Amino acid sequence: MTDLDFVADHYDIGKILSRKALQKGSSSNAMLIHATTGKYVLRELRNEQQALSEHELYKVLASVRISPNMLQARGGLPYILYNHKIYNLQTYIDHTIPHDQVRVDFVRLGKVLSNFHQFTKHLDIPQQGDRFALPQLWSEVSAKVNNSLSEEIRALAGHTERCMEYNMEYSAVIHGDLGIWNLLFTEEAVQIIDMGEVRRGNHHFDLAAVLTSTIRPSVTVRELETIVADFERGYVQGDAVFNRGELFQQIHVWMLRGLLAVIRERGIVPQTIPYVRRNLEVLQTFNAILN
Repeated sequence: MTDLDFVADHYDIGKILSRKALQKGSSSNAMLIHATTGKYVLRELRNEQQALSEHELYKVLASVRISPNMLQARGGLPYILYNHKIYNLQTYIDHTIPHDQVRVDFVRLGKVLSNFHQFTKHLDIPQQGDRFALPQLWSEVSAKVNNSLSEEIRALAGHTERCMEYNMEYSAVIHGDLGIWNLLFTEEAVQIIDMGEVRRGNHHFDLAAVLTSTIRPSVTVRELETIVADFERGYVQGDAVFNRGELFQQIHVWMLRGLLAVIRERGIVPQTIPYVRRNLEVLQTFNAILN
């Protein structure tokens, strides 16, 4: 993205005053645009399917204030096409709290996720591929894992076998990548962003992503008991189902996917073994209170 005059040509945002690249997301490139009417995030998307799905999702979620507003282009279009690339534009959420400074209210966070699942369950979202599907990940790293000199690395084979036996129902619309990196915290609200991985799945998968990414690796059993209880209390306020056994299974799957993805991207380097060890210790802490 260099010449952004096309944005002002397609959206009623006034004159563009400045722009700044934002950190690249998992499913889009983003740029902060400061215009005479306010601040906006311009996102370059993978394809039309992502653009249409995001438009439907943001329209619903912004109405209940758990996601930013998605702007319509002139003519009521949900996205624009420029130089064979697809873009959408959404309002920028200002005054966000850095993730390392957030004091997470897990009751409120549980309620936000409950709203996400309750308000999106009726949407007809096209099924798209999972970029980190466990069978594919395992096929790519199984040789490295099985041939490793580390017993802890080789143990991931057993974890993979157990995770593949879990019942992976597809009854809900899930975010698919709902780690803390896709949450915006302000004093007033928690908002969900970057819907590029949305698909059908088990809603506990999103809960697993949120919980594991918002706790400290050194969390104790007692601390985690309180966190999970608060989170559950918030989530079931919306008449949503919270099953602790299913939650543990999805935590197991989420964490294992992350470990195998690290091995795929970085290999088994000196930092890999302690990283795997820490994550498996956290998994055992979850196991102690969920099973």
